[in-house]
Amino acid sequence: MPTFRAYVLDPAGHIVWGEWIEAEDQAEAERQAHKLCDQGNPTVELWQGAQQLAEIPCVEDH
Repeated sequence: MPTFRAYVLDPAGHIVWGEWIEAEDQAEAERQAHKLCDQGNPTVELWQGAQQLAEIPCVEDH
């Protein structure tokens, strides 16, 4: 199963923390990475190796 890395960013764009994600494909990895938004952080980046795959905005629905 492929391994991805999700980085949670603060408002200034600095890495707050990272988490390894194992997923069948990029779409599943993005769904898992989006769950990190529950921590109240503005952005999560998804990487595989040295390649950034996605930047996921954490927008609260009102």
